[in-house]
Amino acid sequence: MKRIVTLVAAAALIMGLAATASAELAVKAAGSWRVHGNVLSNFGDLNDDADDTYADTFTVQHRMRTQLRFVYNENVMGELYTEYGTATWGQESAAYGAGENEDGDAFHVKRAFIQFRWPDTDIVTTVGEQDITFPSSGAFSNMVLGGDDGSAIAVSAPITDMIGLTVAYTRLFENADVTTGNDADAFLAALPVTLDGMVLAPWFSYGIIGQNTDLNTDDETANVWWAGLGFNMDMLDPIVIYADFVYGSADDGFGGLADGTDGWLADAMVEFKGLDFALLQAFAAYSSANDDGDGAMPNIRSDWGIGGSMVNGSAFTSDLGGANPGFWMVGVAARDITFIERLSHDVIALYAQGTGDAITGLNDDGDTVVQNTGFLGDLALTSDDSYWEVDFNTRYQMYESLAAIVELGYGKPDLDDVAGLTTQRADDAQMKASFGFQYSF
Repeated sequence: MKRIVTLVAAAALIMGLAATASAELAVKAAGSWRVHGNVLSNFGDLNDDADDTYADTFTVQHRMRTQLRFVYNENVMGELYTEYGTATWGQESAAYGAGENEDGDAFHVKRAFIQFRWPDTDIVTTVGEQDITFPSSGAFSNMVLGGDDGSAIAVSAPITDMIGLTVAYTRLFENADVTTGNDADAFLAALPVTLDGMVLAPWFSYGIIGQNTDLNTDDETANVWWAGLGFNMDMLDPIVIYADFVYGSADDGFGGLADGTDGWLADAMVEFKGLDFALLQAFAAYSSANDDGDGAMPNIRSDWGIGGSMVNGSAFTSDLGGANPGFWMVGVAARDITFIERLSHDVIALYAQGTGDAITGLNDDGDTVVQNTGFLGDLALTSDDSYWEVDFNTRYQMYESLAAIVELGYGKPDLDDVAGLTTQRADDAQMKASFGFQYSF
């Protein structure tokens, strides 16, 4: 599960970390380190016969994330969060500095921020490089902007015992090569409401995207906005319900679309926690799309996925990435299936189809449109295309902090030919077998 209201690394962090009012500095460490091997088939181009393919290959990788929190007292703290990005064994770049961050550095600072409480108030401010994930219900992360870090300031304060307020500003991008229209900025307001057995998280974001940034291809500034609601309810225990609804609209040029776009996403999950040996889930989602790339909700970086699946759900790196707008999906999962102490299994099955009449990036006549996001990376789905997947994952908790994990997955698209494409749409199956160790502390 992901988060209820993020972007803020704010109030919950400082409250939970600093239980003492002592003036002594306390340094606290947390982290997640992993080493794993992957056997992946057709993850790059969905084509068994392609010469250049990230397919039928075996790699070994590692990644180490470490958080150091410097707590002065319950009012002031700072965090330095470093990452030795995913390095592939045997590649020269792994030794000399390749990794996950956009600058290509294996060892880099992932987050670095100061967090403090305004004197004699409950107002908590977080400023610096931090998690800028937009809010969600907790079952799925945010499709607009999720799983990302960036430069931001976030201010959180309780309004009542049940209602809170978070406002934030983040600079998403700045082009240093030009002096006008070179910034992409976003503002966020979230109003989490905690009731007896229910949490509501309404939020609104507005973005100003300069014409000389990589998010805008128009010759003028583009405006974009989103309104969303995350919801979860556990008053029906042992049944828990999660849901999200997001609507967004963008001016011409945003995301490369000449005519702009607007669209929506709805998702939901029902969990049943009444069994001693398993957690049962059923989930569904719908995100709008039509021809020419419009009719789809604008997004910056999707982190939407199903935990444990190839839809942005791997404990390692063996998945196809976050789902982008323009699909509907249904699925079921049985998680934490446990019959032997410390040994658990997850089983996930899902089915998806596109919601647009043509691939995002092509219109009915086969003419190319600039934007081409697809459902999962290069896997773009029309309303005539489908994708199904099954996963079986096993976790052996060797020690409280160390787990051995095996992930097995099989995904199969069924794609129709589309006029205007210069090559056949490959729809061979994707298969994965990942195995490794995860050390959490």
